[in-house]
Amino acid sequence: MPLRSARHLTSVFLVREGRVLLLYRRGSRAIADSWVGIGGHLEPHELTDPTAAALRELEEEIGVTADQLTDLALRYVAVRDTGDEVRTTYYFTANLRPAAPLPTACTEGDLRWFDLTMDPTTLDMPPTARIAFAHWLAGGRHDEQLRFITVDADGRETGPL
Repeated sequence: MPLRSARHLTSVFLVREGRVLLLYRRGSRAIADSWVGIGGHLEPHELTDPTAAALRELEEEIGVTADQLTDLALRYVAVRDTGDEVRTTYYFTANLRPAAPLPTACTEGDLRWFDLTMDPTTLDMPPTARIAFAHWLAGGRHDEQLRFITVDADGRETGPL
């Protein structure tokens, strides 16, 4: 089996007033254009602190700072073997404080707020994002558990939540 490179990413599902903010990311090196949480790559010094990477990405991409959040929590860790690399994505959720301004723009793509009662199967999402987001919407948002997701090169889930 050939050696694979590793890629570490963060993604945050940002919530306010019964809605969740997603990004239609365009032109990514890692994924096709699709809906994702707010996030990106971990820097080498962040490999042991994905929370710091998530906070950095929120500020860089949409201007949201840590003091504008409540309840930031790591909810899912997903590992996907793409065939060429192993990707680990740390999925977080956080609430945007009521007084914080609503993010309106992102240089990485288009932002959109979705109702928490939406059908996630209507969105084009990368495999691990689709699994994490659908599970979180269906019930994972009502508890504090950390869950793990594994996905193979064909985008199929290979382990239970």
